[in-house]
Amino acid sequence: MQQSLAHLFVDRVAKSASSVATKYKENRGAYREMTWGDYGLLVSEMSYGLASLGLFPGECGAVMSATSHLWVAADVAIISTGAVSAPIYPTSSSSDIEHILKNSKAKIAFVQNETLLNRMLAVVANVPGLQTIVLLTPPSKGKSIADLKAPKNMVLGLEDLLQAGRLFQQAHPGLIDQRIAAIQTDDLATIIYTSGTTGTPKGVMLSHRNILSVIGDLPGIIPVGDGDTFLSFLPLSHVFERVCGEFYWLQNGACVAFAEGIEHVAKNMQETSPTIMLVVPRILDKIYAKVNAGIAGASGRSRRLIEWSIEVGKEVQRHRNEGRPLRKMLEAKFWLAEKLVLSKLREKIGPRLRLIVSGGAPATAEVVEFFNAVGIIVLEGYGLSETAAPTNVNRVHKNKFGTVGPLLPSVQMKVAPDGEILFKGPTVFVGYYDSPELTREVFSDGWFHSGDIGVVDADGYLKITDRKKDIIVNSAGKNIAPQKVENVLKTIHVISQAIVFGDKKKTLVALLTLEEQATTGLAHERGWQFTDFADLLRQPELRKYLKNEIHDRCKLLADYERVFNFAILPQELSVERGELTATLKVKRNVLKVSYRDLVESLYKEDSALAASSSAK
Repeated sequence: MQQSLAHLFVDRVAKSASSVATKYKENRGAYREMTWGDYGLLVSEMSYGLASLGLFPGECGAVMSATSHLWVAADVAIISTGAVSAPIYPTSSSSDIEHILKNSKAKIAFVQNETLLNRMLAVVANVPGLQTIVLLTPPSKGKSIADLKAPKNMVLGLEDLLQAGRLFQQAHPGLIDQRIAAIQTDDLATIIYTSGTTGTPKGVMLSHRNILSVIGDLPGIIPVGDGDTFLSFLPLSHVFERVCGEFYWLQNGACVAFAEGIEHVAKNMQETSPTIMLVVPRILDKIYAKVNAGIAGASGRSRRLIEWSIEVGKEVQRHRNEGRPLRKMLEAKFWLAEKLVLSKLREKIGPRLRLIVSGGAPATAEVVEFFNAVGIIVLEGYGLSETAAPTNVNRVHKNKFGTVGPLLPSVQMKVAPDGEILFKGPTVFVGYYDSPELTREVFSDGWFHSGDIGVVDADGYLKITDRKKDIIVNSAGKNIAPQKVENVLKTIHVISQAIVFGDKKKTLVALLTLEEQATTGLAHERGWQFTDFADLLRQPELRKYLKNEIHDRCKLLADYERVFNFAILPQELSVERGELTATLKVKRNVLKVSYRDLVESLYKEDSALAASSSAK
């Protein structure tokens, strides 16, 4: 194990100086490349610049930016001064920005652009400890730093910081090397503020040991080589991309191409040909829906061939995961399926894409099985900010769909009597920053209480069934895991999101969002008449189709888990409206308030239908 994350970066630069470290875009142009040697120089000058501004070991620097090579450079530069890094989601509310800056006692903050700068400047009067803001990209055309409405001398451009760093290094040669050498493995590296589905963000303190322990376990689980390219687009403010993307990248030395944003992923995949991606399930769902729409639109004979090939791929995966050899007949069928269909599907999804790691929320087993069937390995994993990301990840040689896999080697796990999953080990966090009472609440006898409910099978593979606080208790006192029901609903290929309600009620109801391409494709296939997507969502034929599909899928569930009524929302849930976290998790409590009247109306409809049925 390295002594610190800063040592990890220095060693990577020394080992791979002439290799390409990253590909990135500026102003929507073509992708540019930067070697590890040049990246090391950038980080060094930023580190000296921060030291010149008076950032000392143990103090805090914040980063508020979309995912980019400059985000990582700012993060590593802060850590290399011996300071502590505190990420801020670029989608954060003003109150959250203020809270994080004040709670972390940030002295210096990096911001991506003028828009985010203005949002930070709106709260700086309430954050007296913040001394300097570094603007990572230049102001809008025609403006200089002096033109910005900011307190005098508070805002610097990136080039100003780099120039200050160069001068400071001349005056204090070797200072950053000395600070890096002084960092201890158990020193605090970062405070990650949980995006949270409710309440004020909590500061999760992670030491260098926490993160180094995780990435030390990953090489045997997520295989990465010199020729690999990651496509990075998830928020680096989130522990999953931060640890498995940023720090694991620094360890393995592959190339990271930074996407222009989550909405540009498909285009950037074509431009960079990644071999590895880290995703949240919603991304998988979107790709799957797009491919499925294409299959549904194929002619009868072609469609049957595609569906046959995918079934063959699934059968092959089942054999491999169970360690069974392929029969000669199956080998022959697989050869034909691969030649005629599967290789072409992979070419459309991503010509070099070989491995996807999914985390952040439960994936749908059907979707994961599909990708593995076509030859793109999807490994579902699980972890929290408090465990420095993954505690469990599926294995390439034994991938159990519907589970999040076995433990990482350095982690211990047990299941409490109420089904809650508990963890212990070097990856478990130090505690919540400045919140000793909150820290005590989540530990007992050294075990961290995850807040998630799950079961462990005979092979040690964990299946998360729900969040402890999300469990629905119906009017009969039955405990219902909403994610289990929602994942069943999402197997209906037109459904993109499903949110189930039913606390203290006799039955469950659901709010649904539909995938536009898949739904319009279904409508054309069945000859439904509509003018646009909004009109289609109101069509009785669509509602009847969904009602029948939900009825059929819910046969897999217990009576009290079945959905008896639903409403179709007019648009997808969004981060901007506060319905999703930055990592696309549903904020249940927000939806419970926003759609209270709609949910109640579903129960009134359900009661009216039941009364009508009884009268007959």
